[in-house]
Amino acid sequence: MMEVKNYIDICLFFTVKIFEFRIMEYCPLALTVILSPSILLQGYFFLKNFELQYFVQYEPIYIIVVYMLVCIYCQAYTTNIVSTYIHHIQVWKIEEATEEIKAKVKQTWIYITVYMCTTTVLGFTATVTYIVPTPRDKDLIFLFKIIELYFPQWEHFIVWCIKAMIFVMIYMAISTPGFTILYYNGHLNLQKLMLKHCLRNINTKYAHLEYISLSNVEYHQEIENELMFCVKRHVQFTENTLRPLALTQVYVLPFQVIGICVMASVILVFFAFEGSLSDQYVRIAATAVMTSATLLGFAIGGQGIEDLSEEIYEVLNEVEWYHWNLKNKKNYLFFLMNAKRKFKIKYSENISLNYQLGLKVLKAIFSAMSVIYNLQQKKGS
Repeated sequence: MMEVKNYIDICLFFTVKIFEFRIMEYCPLALTVILSPSILLQGYFFLKNFELQYFVQYEPIYIIVVYMLVCIYCQAYTTNIVSTYIHHIQVWKIEEATEEIKAKVKQTWIYITVYMCTTTVLGFTATVTYIVPTPRDKDLIFLFKIIELYFPQWEHFIVWCIKAMIFVMIYMAISTPGFTILYYNGHLNLQKLMLKHCLRNINTKYAHLEYISLSNVEYHQEIENELMFCVKRHVQFTENTLRPLALTQVYVLPFQVIGICVMASVILVFFAFEGSLSDQYVRIAATAVMTSATLLGFAIGGQGIEDLSEEIYEVLNEVEWYHWNLKNKKNYLFFLMNAKRKFKIKYSENISLNYQLGLKVLKAIFSAMSVIYNLQQKKGS
C-alpha cells in the first residue's frame, strides 16, 4: 500500500512540479506570444467590421482564449501560494498523528489524487477532440481563419503547432487554481484533525475524577496549559489559512465569470449559426464533462475550507468546561468567539464557493446542453 507521502507527492506533481519541466516553462510564454496578438486582432476585426452573426460565431473560442491567458497569468501566482504558504502550514507532522487520524488523512489524499488524475484524463480527452480536424474549424476558430487568409503557405504547419500546444492550454485550464485549492485542503486537513483531537482530549488526563475542586491547582494549571496550546495552534492555523485564501479568492472570481460567459456564448452560437453543428457534438460533450469536473473541484475545495472552521467550532462547543476555574473559562470563551469566524472563498455577502454554488452551476450547464440539443433537433426537422 502507498504511504500518505506518496499520494502527496503525486498531487504536488500535478499542482506544481509539472510546471517545472523545461517545456512547461516555455510553452506559457509561447502561448502568450501567439494568443495575445490573435485576441487583439480578432477584437480589431470585430470593431472594424462588426457583424452580429460573425461575432456570435467566433465569440466562444475568443472567450476561451481569454480564459487561457488568465490561467497562464495566474499559474505563477498559484505556484507561489504552494511554495510560500501551503508548505509552511505543517505545524503538526503526520508522524505525530494517531492511527485513526493517519487513516483519515490518507483517505483524503487518495480522493484528491483520484480527482486530479481523473480530471487530467478528461482534459486530455477533450484536447484530442479539438486536435482532430472538423469541417467547421475555420467557421468557429477565428485564428485558423486568419492563418488561412494571411499565411496560406504556412497554414498546415502553424495550425498543427497550435493544436499541439492545446494539451498545455487545457491542462493549465483545469489545474489553475482548482488543483491548488484541493492541495491546500489536503494539508489543512491534518492540522484540523489534530486540533480537533487535542480539543476532545483536553480533559482526558482527569477523566477518572468524579469531582474536581476549584482548589485543585494541578488540574486547573494542566487545563490552562492544554487550552493555551490549542489557542496558539488555532491562531497559527487561522493565519496560515487566511493569507493564501485571500490570494486564491482574487483568482477564482475571474475564472467563474469567464466560465459563465463561455457557456452563454456557446448557447448563442447554436441560436445564430447557419446549418448543422452535429460534427461538434463530441467536442461539446467532452468540454462539458471536463468543465463540470473542474467546477466540481472548485466546489469541493471551497466547501472543504468552509468545513475546516465549522468543524473546529463544533468540537470546541462540546468541550466539558464546567469544572474549570474562572480564568480558564474566560480563555475558553475568548477561544470560542475567535473560532466562530468562518473561512470562505466569498464573491459577495451571500455567494461563496461551496457545494451549493457548484450544484447551481452544474444544473445551469446541463440545462444549457439540453436547450442546445432541442434547438438542433428542431433545426433538423
